[in-house]
Amino acid sequence: MIASDVFSIILALLGTVGVIVLTYYGSRWYVERFIKRPGSLSGEQHMKVVERLIVGKSGSIIIVDIQGVQYLVGVTEHHIQILSQLDEPISFQKKPEISKESFLSMVKSFSQKEKQDE
Repeated sequence: MIASDVFSIILALLGTVGVIVLTYYGSRWYVERFIKRPGSLSGEQHMKVVERLIVGKSGSIIIVDIQGVQYLVGVTEHHIQILSQLDEPISFQKKPEISKESFLSMVKSFSQKEKQDE
């Protein structure tokens, strides 16, 4: 009697873990298939936000590049307005990628500073 109870609990636990794993991989597949591809919901093919400056509790100024033409846009909770079209485009600034080597070098330099302080 006790063995059957333990077996049913283990079976229920394995079923739950299986559902969680399937949900995880299913959501990853969905994101890769529909969200990340150019021209999808993210809009990375024709429109890019070059820079954003928050100027208040609910307002910000955004520079938007739409197929090579850049606009200065004011955005609040209830209103979006094109303030001007920029004559000279601002270059895109990609965020520097942190590689494993750069992270490792930062950790090494930090540990060397700690050793020097001792």
